[in-house]
Amino acid sequence: RLIFSKFKLSLENRDLYLFLLPRNILFYTLVLLMNLPISPLLSQTPTIEESTVGTLQDNRLNYLGVGGAIGLRDEGETALGKGGFTILGRLSFTNNISIHSSAIFNDNDLLSAAVTYGTPIKIFFPFVGAGISADTDNFNVNPEITSGVDLPINSLITGTARVNANFDDETDIGLIFGVGVNF
Repeated sequence: RLIFSKFKLSLENRDLYLFLLPRNILFYTLVLLMNLPISPLLSQTPTIEESTVGTLQDNRLNYLGVGGAIGLRDEGETALGKGGFTILGRLSFTNNISIHSSAIFNDNDLLSAAVTYGTPIKIFFPFVGAGISADTDNFNVNPEITSGVDLPINSLITGTARVNANFDDETDIGLIFGVGVNF
């Protein structure tokens, strides 16, 4: 949980409300937001009123990225079992419920989407879920299960690794990994 504070700043008849994390960057944030030179600010004494203190609980993580798939078991002859280039993503609806999707490109492309449940553990976001997959060769739609972990590398990039299992007449299993740009 992250602590944030709401501040009201009165300077030259302007009131500006800010939500900041951490508190020691208040001065530099004001300079950037108000586009004021630093020297006049140093000579003035702004009035700061701390009005609320709370916790930031939004753990939503959304990304779109690229990666690869390595086939671990190829009985059903899909791209999941063979591997290939992958476009992958995550779209969060709540702090715990998301859709993890992927498109694996090979001689028999595979599109998949799974509703997943996950909860953050320190800096990792492990998840598990179920959904559907469809191959683009003959448009078979099949059930799929997935499990994996998302790792925010920084505020812009997230790494992911997942294991998917596709259930057609036979079962294909693949490891999907990649990096995505957060949005």
